[in-house]
Amino acid sequence: MRICVVSYHSSPLEPIGAGSSGGMNVFTSNLYARLARFCTVDIFTYGKSARVTFHDNVNIYYIDKKNLVEFADEVMQHHVLLRYDIIHTHYWLSGIIGLHLKKAAKIPWVHTFHTIETFKTIKKNKVRIEIEEEIMRSCDIILSPTTKEKRALATHTPRAQVIAIPHGVDTTRFTARVDGSSNLLYVGRIDPIKGLELLIDALRLLNNNLRLDIVGGPSQKQGDLESIKSYAKGLRISFTGPVSHDELTHYYEHAAMVILPSYYESFGLVALEAMASARPVIGFEDTGLSETVGNRAGILVERNTRELARAIAFLISNKTTRYDLGNHGSKVVKNYDWSRIARVYLKTYEEIAKN
Repeated sequence: MRICVVSYHSSPLEPIGAGSSGGMNVFTSNLYARLARFCTVDIFTYGKSARVTFHDNVNIYYIDKKNLVEFADEVMQHHVLLRYDIIHTHYWLSGIIGLHLKKAAKIPWVHTFHTIETFKTIKKNKVRIEIEEEIMRSCDIILSPTTKEKRALATHTPRAQVIAIPHGVDTTRFTARVDGSSNLLYVGRIDPIKGLELLIDALRLLNNNLRLDIVGGPSQKQGDLESIKSYAKGLRISFTGPVSHDELTHYYEHAAMVILPSYYESFGLVALEAMASARPVIGFEDTGLSETVGNRAGILVERNTRELARAIAFLISNKTTRYDLGNHGSKVVKNYDWSRIARVYLKTYEEIAKN
């Protein structure tokens, strides 16, 4: 089987944790590395023209075309030569390319949004919403990471065909470790949608001796980082910047809990990494964390600063509960191992291509 993957705005080889590089990069690099045992994968992304071997049977093609129609035309040239069985586009920008490929390629087109603008709870991009809705109506299958999102999509676009497959985690890299710290940890890009100001407000309600490590760089604007640093002035907060996945294990090891105060989280790969590291997760119950963390591996609260502060204070004061939640999470997360998830994707791809 030959799979054409379009990830226009971000290569799986980009360092994680800043700019446009985040959970989607973790997803594409892990999923397609494991699918390489079973099929051939070509990943198309924007960049100076080059072909890079990512793994055996997985190549990354950098296409130096900012114009999305021209980008699609070049992907189509590869299809004419190689005859792909399926196209899988990731994120809304790649979905625009998918709209053009669908007309010419005449093979199944699968799309994963990763984030959906219309479902966000903060300021929205109207142009992006219109394009995403066209993608919903036009693609053959939408792959969603949660049943929550699948239901929302089914309500929003009843004719859409949606299949829910969760994302995964590398359980050989992130492993259960003894809890010997009272530090708080946030991992992710620094972006207004990540809700860091809510976490800072919660810390101001708590003991000033608490320390928070923020691991990740600014999403797009350096001003977002400077603004949140200024807002956090006077608190014990360390801004580490982006780190490699290998270094990240050190931060999970030295954390008592991981806090994800996002306004919108379609899935939350960081939550799986925390669970695999036996660290309880605190977040909001109206996000994708409701399916991964739930009440089994952390505490999810109503979106409220005081509720967030109360949950942090409770886990700081109750080490036994921290251990129980972390231990349970480390067991549950085995169901999300990337090798297991990759097999589900392979079976799904095969069924879509066949039908």
